[in-house]
Amino acid sequence: MRYFINLIVTATFIVLQIGLLYAQPGSVGGTDIYINRAIEKEKHADYKGAIADCNRVIATDSLNSMAYAIRGRAYQDLDNEKSALADMDKAISLAPGNSFFYLNRGDACKKFKDYNQAIIFYNKAIALKKNYIIAYINRANAKSSLDMYTEAIEDNDKVIEFGVENATAYNNRGYEKMKLGRYAEAVTDFNKAISINPHYEYAYNNMGSIAYWQGNYINAIQTYNKAIELFPKSPFGYTNRGLAEFKNGNYDAALKDYNTAIRLDDKNAYAYLNIGELKLAKQNYTEAVNTISKSVDIDSSNVRAYNSLGYAFYKSQNYKQALTYYNKALVKGGADYKPYFQYLDECVTAIKKHQVNELIQLEWMSPVEDVNKLFKATMQLSGDPLVSIKVKVSSNKPIVKEHIGLFVNDHNITKLNTNSVTTMLLNSISGNYECTYSTTIKVSAGINTLKVAYNKKYAPQFVINYISK
Repeated sequence: MRYFINLIVTATFIVLQIGLLYAQPGSVGGTDIYINRAIEKEKHADYKGAIADCNRVIATDSLNSMAYAIRGRAYQDLDNEKSALADMDKAISLAPGNSFFYLNRGDACKKFKDYNQAIIFYNKAIALKKNYIIAYINRANAKSSLDMYTEAIEDNDKVIEFGVENATAYNNRGYEKMKLGRYAEAVTDFNKAISINPHYEYAYNNMGSIAYWQGNYINAIQTYNKAIELFPKSPFGYTNRGLAEFKNGNYDAALKDYNTAIRLDDKNAYAYLNIGELKLAKQNYTEAVNTISKSVDIDSSNVRAYNSLGYAFYKSQNYKQALTYYNKALVKGGADYKPYFQYLDECVTAIKKHQVNELIQLEWMSPVEDVNKLFKATMQLSGDPLVSIKVKVSSNKPIVKEHIGLFVNDHNITKLNTNSVTTMLLNSISGNYECTYSTTIKVSAGINTLKVAYNKKYAPQFVINYISK
C-alpha cells in the first residue's frame, strides 16, 4: 500500500517590518503620531487598532499613502482580501515610486495565493530598488509556489551575490534544490543557513526531510530530534518525525508525535491527514474518514487529503462518497495531477452492483428562477397562457424515458414525447444518471397545479394561477 509524503518542508517567506516615521513639523494634524502607533499595533497583532488609527489619519489627510499601506496590511492580516488590495492599490496610486508599496502588494497576492500577480508586483519593486533583498527572496518564494524551482534558485543566488549572510536565502535555495532532487547541494545550503542562524528551525526540518526522501528514516528521526530539542513548542518537528516513525513501522510513536503536533496547533491539517493515513494502514477506515475529514475542513485546497479521503470511503464500501472525493482530487489537482489510491471505475461498478432501492430526485429548473423555493406557493400569470417547464430527473439506476409523466391538477394531460427528454448521462461526481424533461403547456384560467412524476416519485407541486384577460 503506497502512502504519499505529507512532510512539512518549508521555504521561508519574509514579511518586512515597517520602520517608524519621524513626525515632521508640517504633518497634517500630527498624523505621523497615529501612523507610528498603527505600525506598532500591526506589528503586535492589534489589527483592528491599526485600522482605527489609519482611519483617523485618512479622515484628516486623504492623500496619506502610508496610512493606506498600513491599513491594507492590517486588512491582509485579517484575511480581508478585497479591502487589503484596494488600500494597497490606493497607496501605489498616491506614491508610484515607492518600492515598499509594490513589495507590500506582492506579499498580499502571495498570501491570497495569486502567485503570478505576486511576481509582477515584486518585479516592479525590484525595478525601483535594484538590491531589494526581501523582494528577491519573496519573489523566489512565489516562483517556488508555482513549481518554478530553477527560476527561484536564480533569485536566491542574486541575494547571496549581494554578499549578505542571509540564512533565509540559503534555506530557500536548499528547499528548491531539494525539490529538484539535488540533495547534496541542498544539504550544503541548509548547513550554511544553520551556520548563519543556529536557531533556524526550517533548515533543521528540511535537512530531516532530505534524509526521509532518501529512505534514511533513522537519520531523519535524529535530525527531527534536533529540531524538536531546539523548538519544543513548534508543531513542525513533531509532524515530520511522526511521519518518519510511521515509515519506520513504529505506529505508536508516530501517533504520539501527531497528537503532540495537534496539541500545539489544532489547525495542523497535515497532522490530521497523517493520522488518517496511519488509520488506513491499520485498516481502521471509519476513524480514517473522521480524521482526514478534519484535515479537509482545515485546508480545503489539499489535493492529497481528498484522494486519501476517497480511498477511506472506498475501503468503507461507501462508493458514492469515494467517487465524490476522487473527483474533487482530480479537479483540484489539475491536468498534471498524478493520483494515488484511485478507484474511479471500481466505485462506479460498485455503486451499480450494490444498489437495491431506486433513489429518484426530481428538481424544477423553470419556469421561474428559484422555483424549488416556491413548492406550494402560487405564481401569478396573465397574458400568454403558454408556459415552458423544465425538470431534471436523477436516479441511481438508468432512467426509462417513457416512465416520465406530466400532471396538471392530478390529470395526466399528455403522453410523454420522448424527444422532450435529453440524453441520459452518468454524473461522475454524484454517480447518478440524469436527464432533463422539458415541454411547453397551455394553462387554463384559474389554478393549475403542475407535477412531474417518474416511477411514482413526484417533483414538488408548482401552482400557477392564470388570470385570463
